Order: sequence, then C-alpha cells, then structure tokens
Amino acid sequence: MFYLETNLRLYLEKMFRLLLRFAFHLFYNPFAFTYDFVSAFVSRGQWRNWTRASLPYIVGTRVLEIPSGTGNLLLDLCAAGYNAIGVDLSAAMLNITRTKFQRQHLRAPILRARVQALPFPDATFNSITMTFPPGFAYDPRAFAELGRVLVSEGRLIWVDAARLQPRDWWSRALNWALDVVGGSGLPFETFVRAMLVDTLWQVEVKRVVDATSVVTVVIATKRRQV
Repeated sequence: MFYLETNLRLYLEKMFRLLLRFAFHLFYNPFAFTYDFVSAFVSRGQWRNWTRASLPYIVGTRVLEIPSGTGNLLLDLCAAGYNAIGVDLSAAMLNITRTKFQRQHLRAPILRARVQALPFPDATFNSITMTFPPGFAYDPRAFAELGRVLVSEGRLIWVDAARLQPRDWWSRALNWALDVVGGSGLPFETFVRAMLVDTLWQVEVKRVVDATSVVTVVIATKRRQV
C-alpha cells in the first residue's frame, strides 16, 4: 500500500509539474499580455526587484539582455545609459516590449533570435543579463554561444532561483510552485557550475537577501583566452 501511495503521489506531482510548465509556456507566448501581472503575483510584487539585482554587476557599456521578455529590464538598461539590445524568441513578448518603448517615444532595440544562434559577431558585448531564463538554460550550446559574443573578461549575469521568505502558507505555496516550474533536480549552484564550463568561465555566486525574499545572482566572467 505504501509503495502504491508513493507512486501515485510521484505521478500526481509529475502531472502537476507538466501542467504548470505548460501554463508558463502560455504566459510566455499567446498569453504574454498577462506576464507582468502573473510574475508580480507569484513573486508577491518582488519580480522587478529580482530582475534589477543584475544591474550592479554589469561592466562596460554594450549589454545584451536575453531573454528580454516584456522589456522592463531593457527599459532600465537604456534609462541607465547602456547601449543595450534585447533578444527574445517570443514574438508576443517582443511586441509588448515594442509598445512599452513607443509609449516613451523610444525605438525598441530588440530582435528575434534563438540563443543558440545569435546574429552578432564574436566579442560584441561587455555584459549579458539573463534573468529567469526558460528552457535554453539546460542547453550547453546556449552558453557556448553566449561566451562567443562576450568580450574577453566580459560578464554573464544570471539571476535565478528566487524564493520568498516563508513568512506564511501563501509564500510557502508560491515557493513550491517556483520550484516545480524551474527546478532542474539539482541545487541551483550545482546546476550552474555544471552548465558553465570551468575552462571558459570563472563563476561567482551571490545571494541578495531582504526581509521578503532571496534571489541568486551568478556572475560568470569569461576567462581571457591564451
């Protein structure tokens, strides 16, 4: 009986995980117009603070944001004076970004591309910001391509693995949902170090903590090639 109950629980968890991931796929594509609301909801209003955790670690002036999502961080980068470009595969996300820039009478510096085949020459960017990336974070080819377009000693700044302080049942439930959607089955730092090949990257992991949440910031510096 215990064996059957355990298998049933694991099966239900697997089905729920697939359902949540499908829901997030919809939020990123046909329901992209809900993305800002949903991300604020699941983070209890912390999402913008989490993405902005990348800003203090940027070096240089030429910055790539990937995926650029609905354009909020890209607007922050441009307002701060960076020569920033946003890349995303979702046409719906790019349309939302374009509209936000138009409201401020700005041209949106965006293009549609896959991270595994970026349309930029070698060593184009000083920094790359990557906040809560989708499935490509599991593809070593993506990190090889990001390394290609970074200058020597440029930085990949990866923000992920955010958690709310478990102050109440609602925060604990939201943390569980974040784990289900984004979990790789490994502790985040272990997963990061497995994906970022030591011969290319020098990796530093920081955690930004406040009274309401904690978010992990990975600063991966491209090693000088000899």
